[in-house]
Amino acid sequence: MAFALIFFASSSIRHALLQSSAWDLAIFDQAVYLISQGQSPISSLIGFHILGDHAAFLLYPLALLYKIYPDVHWLLALQALALAFGALPTWYLSLEAGLKKTQAIAMVAVYLLYPLVFNLNLCDFHPEVIALPGILAAVLAADMNMYTAQVFLSMLQF
Repeated sequence: MAFALIFFASSSIRHALLQSSAWDLAIFDQAVYLISQGQSPISSLIGFHILGDHAAFLLYPLALLYKIYPDVHWLLALQALALAFGALPTWYLSLEAGLKKTQAIAMVAVYLLYPLVFNLNLCDFHPEVIALPGILAAVLAADMNMYTAQVFLSMLQF
């Protein structure tokens, strides 16, 4: 979970230094806040309901966190946690492919240090990123012939 902290710290520092964009992060922050207040999440930036833009049903359970404390750092933390959690199915996929433990560790390191993963974390908040560990877990389930789990994990992506 050290990488979750690294991902969260880097995105939080970027936000604190006013380098986060006012577009995507603001749209999702406003939408989750409005949902947490029991209002319709019609963004003042895009002018329509948030589900008409991304169909991100995940924003509704996220609003429970905003009821505790409405802060954009919840979004950044969840995204960082999801990206770091993608290392777990990567580990199991590596072992399932017949790699030695040292090679599986190397594959996890490649995943966590991959610039695209780090840049996904830095690029504000996108609910689609939360699906990455689920997609990797669905691939693992398919590889292990666990088709029921694969269907369930695939359906969670929507």
